[in-house]
Amino acid sequence: MREHNPLRRQLLLAALAAPVLLSTSPVVANNKRDWRAVILDRDRFLQLERPQAGEAATFCYYRKASGWDKQGYSIACSLLRDVHSKRTVAMSPKLIDLLFLLQAWLRINKLPSKILITSGYRTPEYNSTLEGAAKQSMHVRAMAADISIPGVGAEQIAKLAKAIGVGGVGLYPSRNFIHVDIGRVRSWRTSLEEPASGDWLAQYSLEEIDQVLAINETPDLNRIVFV
Repeated sequence: MREHNPLRRQLLLAALAAPVLLSTSPVVANNKRDWRAVILDRDRFLQLERPQAGEAATFCYYRKASGWDKQGYSIACSLLRDVHSKRTVAMSPKLIDLLFLLQAWLRINKLPSKILITSGYRTPEYNSTLEGAAKQSMHVRAMAADISIPGVGAEQIAKLAKAIGVGGVGLYPSRNFIHVDIGRVRSWRTSLEEPASGDWLAQYSLEEIDQVLAINETPDLNRIVFV
């Protein structure tokens, strides 16, 4: 993978100290499975593409047996970097988990799932040049991403993001992308919804979920490639 002004020590320390998105266990008090916790309770693979940089990667950023994977986390941070300022920072691990939950839901439901990153981290200087961008944008804090998924409409992605019930969701239908962040729960250009129950996941066994979310080993796994 290419390095873009790397802050490698910062990235690795952040990975080691990273919190999890949810503190719930897969089975909650009323014996219903929290679908988010069930999906997170495994090795976590992501497939991301950064069109502006012509880069893509399929990688594991978290190992169930050992925790945050340093190499995978660094790949995520690189793909979410400020490509205009060529600066890479430690992205919020919670944001990466949020992207994983979005993608996992789509994969389980047999929908297109490759996430295109339109914007991730932004330097304050670059953010100030963007019309309508908030001065205290979550992008500046490395806690937000603008994304699209080819083959899935922006409204459907926004609805799914809101159903996860973590952070902010903004819908930009004319440009076919959504904003997600891990700040307070809120939404704009789209109605706020309650987090989805885990009932939809009940039709699947844990073995079936494991099989659907497994990633085959390939030469390009866990490295950035040019597309």
